[in-house]
Amino acid sequence: MKFLLSIRKKISESFDNKAALIIYSVLISVLAWFVISITIYPTTPKTISNIALTIDTTGTSAEENNLSVISRSVKNVTVTIQGKRSRIGSLSADDLEAKAIVENVTSAGEKDLKIEVTSKDSNVKFDVTAIKPATVSVMFDRIDTREFELTVDAPNITAKKDLYMDSSDFSCDPGVIEIEGPSSQLDSIDKAVVQVDNEKVLDSAYTFHSDKIVLYDKNQSKIDMSNMKTNTSDFTIKIPVYMQKTLDLTYDLKYAPQNFDVNSIDLELSVDSITLASPNLDLKKLDSWHLDSIPLYELDMDYTGYFNIEIPENYKDLSNIKTVTAKLNTEGLSTKEVTVNDISIVNPPSGYDCKVKTYGLTFAIIGPEEDIKDITEKDIMVYVDLLKYDVQSENFSADATISFPNYNKVWAVGLQKVAINATKQETSD
Repeated sequence: MKFLLSIRKKISESFDNKAALIIYSVLISVLAWFVISITIYPTTPKTISNIALTIDTTGTSAEENNLSVISRSVKNVTVTIQGKRSRIGSLSADDLEAKAIVENVTSAGEKDLKIEVTSKDSNVKFDVTAIKPATVSVMFDRIDTREFELTVDAPNITAKKDLYMDSSDFSCDPGVIEIEGPSSQLDSIDKAVVQVDNEKVLDSAYTFHSDKIVLYDKNQSKIDMSNMKTNTSDFTIKIPVYMQKTLDLTYDLKYAPQNFDVNSIDLELSVDSITLASPNLDLKKLDSWHLDSIPLYELDMDYTGYFNIEIPENYKDLSNIKTVTAKLNTEGLSTKEVTVNDISIVNPPSGYDCKVKTYGLTFAIIGPEEDIKDITEKDIMVYVDLLKYDVQSENFSADATISFPNYNKVWAVGLQKVAINATKQETSD
């Protein structure tokens, strides 16, 4: 009893203190506002922001059609709710759940889905008066896995001067990549590239490592890979470096008489040289590139020859020359037709009596004008060498060899054939 009287006395005395009166006034006002709010306004609105939006396709039409969420327009929503002060007054974003309603999603593409917000605690009841945004745009697609061949892009790798490097020869291990992602994005891939960002000047073959993959569409625009997965991220890049050299194109003449001056023949080539590249040092040993051997008898005044450039597999034709044309330069040359009756046989087969049955062998000859005008039949030697022939019948033909002993720049046109009669000699018993 004394304790209560003591407290009442102290409170009475505090009213004489102005500071205490102010504090008591504030407390009474707050208490009064609270009592009035509870009794007169039992419900109140509340706005809560940054509520995480979830999109669950389990058991929905999207799942039945093997469709997955690829992207969405929003990740969080703001909600305004109405409820009892005592129930919603302390609610925060962590106490609420925002869900997109997945309905009638049967095909790939962008869909607008409604959003609903509920309390994670089923005992907390309220009315939702507004959701911002009220819908979410969701991209659905089927997830697929495909393989793509890889190419290499190394824009900052160069070769030293006089060496050659071809980006088409860059190799990658592994050479293919498996990509998992939305079907529509996989459909858009035109090229898969391993990117080498190193900067280096090479004087020999070199190996790099890279984990950077870049995908391009048919317009050579980069494709966003954020929704894709790859089966590997470690690639070995091999870059070969070639030696290059420019070589003169050459040819040689065959079936020319022994005394013939091959340097007197002037064939004008459509291309005089060719530039080749090789990954080894074999190219250093070469001074020229041989086109072919040309039979001298094929050269007439209208001669034009065509030669294919055949490059071994380990070489590259940097000139990109496939065919070379050769034409006879006829300046200072002349031609005429001659007839030779004196034809000899050398190296006849043993046991046979061989005779020439061809008389009046006629053919054209070509040479310097001053030589051609003076040549007669006496200046021409024609013989048939039977060393390489096996006598199969009594009559056969053989190639004639034609030379000009006193003229080393004159030749006969065409391959001349001579008829031979071979009679077997009788043997005495």
